[in-house]
Amino acid sequence: MVLSLFTYFSLPNPSTMAEAPISLIHLFAAFVIIFTVAYYSLKCKFVYLVDFTCYLPADSLRTPISNFIEHLERCNVSNRESLDFQVKVSERSGIGDEACVPISIHELPPDSTLNASREETTQVMFTVVNELLTKHNVNPKSIDNLVSNCSLFCPSPSITTMIINKFGFRSNIKSISLSGMGCSAGILSISLAKDLLKVHKNSLALVLSMEAVSPNGYKGSTKSMLISNVIFRMGRAAILLSNRHQDKHKAKYKLQHLV
Repeated sequence: MVLSLFTYFSLPNPSTMAEAPISLIHLFAAFVIIFTVAYYSLKCKFVYLVDFTCYLPADSLRTPISNFIEHLERCNVSNRESLDFQVKVSERSGIGDEACVPISIHELPPDSTLNASREETTQVMFTVVNELLTKHNVNPKSIDNLVSNCSLFCPSPSITTMIINKFGFRSNIKSISLSGMGCSAGILSISLAKDLLKVHKNSLALVLSMEAVSPNGYKGSTKSMLISNVIFRMGRAAILLSNRHQDKHKAKYKLQHLV
């Protein structure tokens, strides 16, 4: 069938091409070829993960499990049953003694104010973004898309606005701040950045993912909510995505699909 189709759309004999005018069939065949090439060219556009950086806190912010449990007991904000539950989860969580919490959590009582939360966020964000851009000598003004997610801390000005002002990103950058989406926000941010790169050719996207610990202490007695007091630690990741052809060979990964 394919052979007969090509025979049907085949060009005329070269000896008669000069005499025969271009027919509608020839124009249609040319259109089909051009459309097919264009379709597969667009379809084969890939999104590359050029590189990423993770935040490494200072040793002074390290919180061994024994210190963390002592801190919980001395805060005196939970009843005995709730405290015992948090101690039990801490001991069995598998979190190592090298894990860190922000300086506001080291205080007694912990500082959960807006200023403390903003200080934690900017400290972590500015560090990872600066490391990633410096590592690859990326001009901040070359970033076309900026996506940030932080589930429980949604300040105004937004997290992306703080990044834009700090590093001098372009005024027309496409920026989105996600919040209130829990642990799924990381995947959603990658998906959103991928969609932006599919639409805007030859561009870069910066994805920032974190959770702020400072403002999220729970003082009630519901066990499912007490778990968040114990398992969250300080950290953030910055991810540089690209659909530029020149980044293909230096990229660490190619985005295949999202879970």
